[in-house]
Amino acid sequence: AFAGATVHDMFNFMTVGVLLPLEAATSYLFYLTKAMVKNFQTKDGEDWDGPIKTLVEPIGVLVIIENKDVTKAVAKGGSCD
Repeated sequence: AFAGATVHDMFNFMTVGVLLPLEAATSYLFYLTKAMVKNFQTKDGEDWDGPIKTLVEPIGVLVIIENKDVTKAVAKGGSCD
């Protein structure tokens, strides 16, 4: 697992090393994003859920069962037992 995390970290460093100077020099990411959302308009009171959340949330609800009482008790200094 440690080797995988190290590879992931190096990917992140290299991505920043490539995209940060590219954005600083050309504003490429700004113009790309602007072109992608040029027709997007929000309405008052409208919430936007990203595509990843839309795909993952139904599966997560089936897998993860949250016990809010335990969460509140731990937040108040209690234990998980």
